[in-house]
Amino acid sequence: MKTKFLLLIALLSFVSYSASAQFYNRKKVAITEVVDKSGDVAEGTKTYVRSALTDAITNSDGYEGYTSISFVSLEMNFDKTGNLSSTTLSYVKKQMMEYILVSEITPLDKQTVLLTARIVNASNGKIVASSSVRTYADIDYLDSACNSLCCKLVGAI
Repeated sequence: MKTKFLLLIALLSFVSYSASAQFYNRKKVAITEVVDKSGDVAEGTKTYVRSALTDAITNSDGYEGYTSISFVSLEMNFDKTGNLSSTTLSYVKKQMMEYILVSEITPLDKQTVLLTARIVNASNGKIVASSSVRTYADIDYLDSACNSLCCKLVGAI
């Protein structure tokens, strides 16, 4: 009887430990502002895309999305090649983020846009995953496009 009780306690503690380990081992992803090199995309649309990407990352099992990381100026975060600067990488590492999601929106015509996103490893600046999706610029379509984009990205990290 005592042995069965001890085995039951051991089993419960193991199950509880593995469940809590999954909760605490979530990958932290900093989501930057959406880049619009054309300057033609409305600020509200860029904010909506960032919010939708944050929701999609946060709702993916094993990931946490963060947008409260303050980036002083988005242009200062990139070097001349378009990669994240070493200063930005150091800042994100200090915030205990493992990955950075960088996204860009490019108008293709009056109705469609190209959403591009990449996941960057904060410790070394290496691009871990990259993907893009073409969609209508309407909010109803942007939400599903962001979900689709995140599904492609989180499968790679």
